[in-house]
Amino acid sequence: MVFISLLLTMFQRLHGERSAQGVYHILRGKKSGQTLQDIENYQLKSFYALLPNLPIHDYQQVIEGMSADGFIQIEDRVVYVTAKGLKKIPNKPWRFNGWEYRGREREFFKRLALTVQTLSYLRVGQTMFTPIQKELHIQLFVKEYIRSQSISVNRLSEELRQELEWIMTEGQLSDEQCDIFSYRLTGQQLTAFTWEQLSETLKLPVMTIQLSYLESLHIVLDFIENGEKTPLLKSLAVGCRVETYLTHSAERTRKLFQQGYSIEQIASLRSLKLSTIEDHLVEMAANFNVFPYEEFITNEQIEKVWQTIDQLETKRLRLLKEHFVELSYFQLRLIMIHGK
Repeated sequence: MVFISLLLTMFQRLHGERSAQGVYHILRGKKSGQTLQDIENYQLKSFYALLPNLPIHDYQQVIEGMSADGFIQIEDRVVYVTAKGLKKIPNKPWRFNGWEYRGREREFFKRLALTVQTLSYLRVGQTMFTPIQKELHIQLFVKEYIRSQSISVNRLSEELRQELEWIMTEGQLSDEQCDIFSYRLTGQQLTAFTWEQLSETLKLPVMTIQLSYLESLHIVLDFIENGEKTPLLKSLAVGCRVETYLTHSAERTRKLFQQGYSIEQIASLRSLKLSTIEDHLVEMAANFNVFPYEEFITNEQIEKVWQTIDQLETKRLRLLKEHFVELSYFQLRLIMIHGK
């Protein structure tokens, strides 16, 4: 039911202006211009790339169930939340931060889980054990992490435990999230619970537990980022927060644009369509506080378009284009990112 509530929240923010496929692309973290524009225009950045491995078949089954239960209506592929669906949207805000982590929060927990397991064995003098994480880069990271510490294994274990306890008490995690977080750790005489075991123990659906766990990782990483009392955990979280918000291709366009090349010249130099370069500029506008809007749109155009957006109560580009035939889709997208 939690997953349904999350989807209803997203559909409600889209105001009946996007398809179910659009929300699927957001959850998977698609890097297309349309998806990146949607998360910006409809305040959906926190949900971006939450479920990068979500199978389309599973998602479609949930959508069909929501429609059959009367939570949503689908007309011409566009999803509308019904009055019944509105009642299922939670009052408390979600605390996801998908835009900042994009799946890397799982990397952090893999490092943490292997570190906890390794220290638990080293403390009792055992150096041979089967690591809970099989990925070589995780194993190498943890090996170097422990090796680089200037304190004993016992002291390191104790300080890491204290930091984890500090987060559990001060990080504003729910009791349920603290349980899930703890149950997912492995020790010398303690095996991490599977999702199915957690489901049986907590009497909750697997998807509900996984979303709660994911939210807890975002809360923990934000807490670590903003605090000073968790230096060991901060070291484990290195590189988990996105450093550049642009796609690789958009970054290449940005560098050429900064050198003074026009978008037409950039398209020619890179052998790309002009529309692709425009997508890159929209991506830049959405992710940087400083952008030369004045090169593409005027204050008068911005004001007129936003007046129409307010009057029509829509941000659908196709409808706005009918009212502003003189403006390109590129200009309209920039105006929406610019804001009023």
